[in-house]
Amino acid sequence: MNLPDPNAFSLDINDPADAELIEYFLAELPDRIDSIEAAFSNDDYDALSRVAHQLKGAAPGFGFPTIGTEAGKLEQHIRSISDPAEGIDGLRSQVESLISLCSSYIKPV
Repeated sequence: MNLPDPNAFSLDINDPADAELIEYFLAELPDRIDSIEAAFSNDDYDALSRVAHQLKGAAPGFGFPTIGTEAGKLEQHIRSISDPAEGIDGLRSQVESLISLCSSYIKPV
């Protein structure tokens, strides 16, 4: 499991209250991954863009700037193509990349 970048945000992982916020963000990642997978599988590109946008905004503040960057790339890619079905391969690659990155921060059960 990867850890948040302590230089990337104002939360202090050693502060119990901040650590709790970080844990909350991490606990929500499986649901966000499920939302990404469901939206992509259902060709719901509006929902996919919305989840990517939310991750882009939230992740850096919790110390996960790489998730924010990847989510931003996915959101931008969705907005840049007029017909998502035509850009499906590139979209699939970005979805898989974001899911893989998010998964790397989830604690094994």
